[in-house]
Amino acid sequence: MTTACPRFRHSCLVILSSFGILVSSFLAAADLNRAIDIRTLPYERALEKLPVDLTATVGFVESATTAFVQDDTAGTHLHFKPGRTDLHVGDQVRIKGTTTAGLYFPGVDVIELQFLGHNAPPPGVPANYDDLATGRFHYQRVVVEGLGRTLTALDEDRSLLRLAMGSRVIEVRIDSPPESAPDVVDARLRITALAAGGINDRRQLVFPYLRVTDWNDITIIQPPGKPESLPIISVATLLRFGAADEPHHRARIRGTVLAAFDDGRVFLRDSTPPPPPREAPKDEPAKPMQSPSIAIQLSTPAHLKPGLQAEITGFPIMAGFSASLADALVLSTEPGKSPTASVVSLQQFQDGSHDADLVQLTAAAVLNDFFRTNDGYELRLTSSGTPIRAFLLQGSPPSLEIGSSCLLTGICLVESSTDKGFRSQPDRASLLLRSLDDIRVLSTAPFWTAKRLIIAIAILGGVILLTLVWITLQGRQITRLERKISHQATLDERQRIAREFHDTLEQELAGLSLRLDAATTRPLEDKARSLLETSRSLVSRIQSEARNLVSDLRDTEHVTTLAEALQILASRAPESLAIKLDLHPIPAIPPNVTHHLRMIAQEAVTNALKHAQATEVTLHLSSTPTLLTLRITDNGRGFDPTAETHGKPGHFGCIGIRERCRKIGTEAEWQSQPGKGTSVVVTLPL
Repeated sequence: MTTACPRFRHSCLVILSSFGILVSSFLAAADLNRAIDIRTLPYERALEKLPVDLTATVGFVESATTAFVQDDTAGTHLHFKPGRTDLHVGDQVRIKGTTTAGLYFPGVDVIELQFLGHNAPPPGVPANYDDLATGRFHYQRVVVEGLGRTLTALDEDRSLLRLAMGSRVIEVRIDSPPESAPDVVDARLRITALAAGGINDRRQLVFPYLRVTDWNDITIIQPPGKPESLPIISVATLLRFGAADEPHHRARIRGTVLAAFDDGRVFLRDSTPPPPPREAPKDEPAKPMQSPSIAIQLSTPAHLKPGLQAEITGFPIMAGFSASLADALVLSTEPGKSPTASVVSLQQFQDGSHDADLVQLTAAAVLNDFFRTNDGYELRLTSSGTPIRAFLLQGSPPSLEIGSSCLLTGICLVESSTDKGFRSQPDRASLLLRSLDDIRVLSTAPFWTAKRLIIAIAILGGVILLTLVWITLQGRQITRLERKISHQATLDERQRIAREFHDTLEQELAGLSLRLDAATTRPLEDKARSLLETSRSLVSRIQSEARNLVSDLRDTEHVTTLAEALQILASRAPESLAIKLDLHPIPAIPPNVTHHLRMIAQEAVTNALKHAQATEVTLHLSSTPTLLTLRITDNGRGFDPTAETHGKPGHFGCIGIRERCRKIGTEAEWQSQPGKGTSVVVTLPL
């Protein structure tokens, strides 16, 4: 029993799975015959070109290649290739085709279309602005109500009606010219239209709008009043609770033009007395008088000069901080006196009491910077440590110096506000200048502005840098000249010494050698003859050393390296002394260092031959990246370095070695013991 139950369950699962696969295959192969099924297809499924067999009614014809239909479930869009011109609103049709992805949701690529008859257009679905903005009834006929705001020509044969639906305004695009339109501005309207909108590349609805075939789809529920018959009201009563008129209908105001700009903005100071203020509690401080001025946006820019008395009608809306009029029209104008600016402090400028009013700041402001914007120039100023932004709507840059002290006049604009409790208080205000005349320069900028100081410092730094470079180059030139002069002086001195050696010592040695040669030809005792021959040999060696010295002094064209100098030294050694060379490559060293090291080696070899009776000397030369080592080692009788290297009367060899080492910045070290030979080590930092 327990074994049969799992088998039975497994069999049931297999049967249900097979049935589900069959149903899915059947549904995939079945034609889509409802509009709601087409528009709710996923994007990827719509790309599969699924078959469609739909019966619906034409609701709107866009062009020869595009039409919109709907049935009892929803609406969708049709696409024809080639186009056709025989479709009309109200036609009942049967469409056969395949799905297409569409811009916003799927539609139908029509393959075959059959006319079934002609009836009334599909009924519209009541909709509000949110329904349209969310795409709930997209490409479907809807019925909306609202207040006509403006009517303009969209192109040669079409009109654009802006419809206020509550606090939002939507475009209504009508395929009829505005000349044939009824009086729709400020009229309450009921419109039957196709819900549509602008779509971006991400398949998102950017903004909704409505499409209407002709004016027959627009019904006037409440006709508008004549603008001239509207009562003139005070600016202070706009958008207040309990106003007699509905706040979205047009209002008519009268006042003095404070400023007018090319973009249609007008600022008006109300000439109608405001209603009496509400009674304030005794314990509360007195509030500043509110400005009777208002910002107005004309639907069509008008040429208005400051000081004109004007009557304007428009739709009240809430701007940044105060009520404003939008889509306004100028009804009449008459001459008036030029308006005077309200003199205000910085605190009054920022507290919102003079929003949209012409003001003059009592405190001077310093110009910190100005730069180009889309509409003109923005000026950044500071007054008593408070930053101020001012806008100048002109194409050319203002002829102002950074750092100038200015007195400002212009339109006060509250840019933003913050709720504190149940009250809205302004955060920041800016100044809209009517022209450059609204800036009165009290004092120009000091000559040493930050920019000029930076430029001067940069120039001074450049001069100092060039001076340092010139001094460095001059120093190098002087060093080269000093070396050249020193080299020439050394060369002259070497040649002078060579001449003196040749003309005195060498000649005297030659004469002495001749006398000794003559003496040896005479009959002498063996002891005397041996003494003369020894003396003659010594004089010959001294002559050879003198000639070598003269040759070295005169040979200045060939710069001898230290290794070459040691090899020459070894080649000139007497036959009684064997010199071994242990020379390794070393980096290049200055000629004077080479000379001193060579003379140190020669003196050490002479001492080994003369005093130590050495028969063998080894010259070692090597280097590391930081040190050069010269070592002269002999196999002589050795000595005590502490007592013997600091000089004796008539002995100056070791003292000369020490002096030469100090010349090249090092010291010599003698390593010796009596009977064990001697090593002279010179270690030179590279």
